[in-house]
Amino acid sequence: MQRVVLAMACVLAAPVGDAGACVTDPPLRNPEPREAAHGADIVAVIHVDHVEPLTARERAETDRLFTTPGAGPFVPPAPSARFSVRRVLKGDIPVGAVIRNGPTSCEVYLAEGGDYVLFAMKPPAPGDRIVPMDATFRLDNTGYDAARLAEVESSLTHSNSLSP
Repeated sequence: MQRVVLAMACVLAAPVGDAGACVTDPPLRNPEPREAAHGADIVAVIHVDHVEPLTARERAETDRLFTTPGAGPFVPPAPSARFSVRRVLKGDIPVGAVIRNGPTSCEVYLAEGGDYVLFAMKPPAPGDRIVPMDATFRLDNTGYDAARLAEVESSLTHSNSLSP
């Protein structure tokens, strides 16, 4: 009997491993950082100072949107992230700008206290939040992250970097 209970628990727990993963049809393609650097208006190394949580009203709206059948496509409310600019590699960051922090697993989420290489398009209107592109990545002080940042910097300084 213990084996049956253990086997059932394993079967039921198996799909939960990727429960928070983003699943789309067709699957999203995450661009390489050098490719994103060329397509972005803004490329910068930033530090996330503070993530403002959703208000009670925004949480209620999110719950309503995700539980209403047939609601169609929608953009859920999202928290804002306040940040400091360490270095701008491309473009300009509007003074006082905040970042739209991803409310779902299919969007870029920036953790408070983290350093990131931000790829983004210029906000459409003054006062709009910056929306990070999928290629945005965290700098975790590893050799791999340092190499990715160096590749981005190199691709921005060499105009033919996308050529074979």
